[in-house]
Amino acid sequence: MAKYKIDLDALAATFAVAKANTDALGIGLLMALKGFPCPPAFSTVAPYLRGVTASGLFEAKLGALMGRDVHVHAPAYTAEEMPEIRRVCTHVVFNSLAQLKAFGPETAAAGCHVGLRINPGFSFADCLKYDPCCPDSRFGVLPEEFRAFLADPANAEAVASLDGLHVHALCEGYSEAFATLVERFSGQLKAFLAVRPLALKWINLGGGETINQPGYATEQAIAAMKGLKALGAFEVFIEPSEYLVRYSGTIEAEVLDVIHREKDIAVLDVSLVCHATDAIIYDMKSEILAPAQKKGGRKTILGTVSCLAGDVIGEYEFARPLQVGAKVVIGGMGCYSFAQQSWFNGIRHPDLVMVSKGKGEETAISWTFDDYLKEFVRG
Repeated sequence: MAKYKIDLDALAATFAVAKANTDALGIGLLMALKGFPCPPAFSTVAPYLRGVTASGLFEAKLGALMGRDVHVHAPAYTAEEMPEIRRVCTHVVFNSLAQLKAFGPETAAAGCHVGLRINPGFSFADCLKYDPCCPDSRFGVLPEEFRAFLADPANAEAVASLDGLHVHALCEGYSEAFATLVERFSGQLKAFLAVRPLALKWINLGGGETINQPGYATEQAIAAMKGLKALGAFEVFIEPSEYLVRYSGTIEAEVLDVIHREKDIAVLDVSLVCHATDAIIYDMKSEILAPAQKKGGRKTILGTVSCLAGDVIGEYEFARPLQVGAKVVIGGMGCYSFAQQSWFNGIRHPDLVMVSKGKGEETAISWTFDDYLKEFVRG
């Protein structure tokens, strides 16, 4: 049966690199839960983190289990959920000026930090599906909108409730892109402060950083961060997810059948639609860690067990022909995979397994028909 495996030792090693980078930059490390809602691993990653970021109430409640700060930002909140959000979260980021006016003062009065998401009008993402600042984006307030808001005396109460800003413009952001983001946002912040002084306590520079790279804290990035921090007595955070966790996770699949044609077609007991939707949405070719590959080897298409013709992992050349029962290990599956599961075709979810040298393999979640049934039959 297919399994998601999270290597806790590899996870800790990556977080150690990330923490070293953020320490060198003088910023706090948060983890975005959207890519890794995995409480069995919280005790492994918590020592490296200031807190987590959530995309809504349920994620925030999950993140609170870590016992660290909980930041939340969503395109919109309902009035009904705000009392619980204020109870669970330490930092609440609003996506629009209307929501800031509606909920900001009361949220600040409840003891939460209040933030506003800024859409800087530029980004370093090369795919529109993943670009938070794409044309007609619903994410954040444009700089010119915020400057006009600050200039209007009618907004004084909302502005007074605000103590943080959030900006997200990276996707697979290498160090140079990160430094450029900081430099350009620093210019925008200067323009905001020229309109009205702000009592900022924190700035969140968002996620998308390739923070697993040992040399991420370059001289350019450190200099850019010093320039930003010179504008006020505030903390700075980043909230990566993908590059904190991606390479700690694998999907271990089994070959159920091999169809011999011009190329071999191996049918695995997994489905990208169900088990790795990010890969199929982004049209990614997955990394195969095992069996061994060899250029010039037998060409084999790795197919899945679903009925969707396009649910295909990719074409590979293996050193030896695959046989029924062979194990295929798909790499780079630590982020988003188990967070985006669906029950397409009623295909069973892979077990979620924590792996470490100290404890070996421990199954954290194993799915049953009753779990599937609950998706359709309530009560």
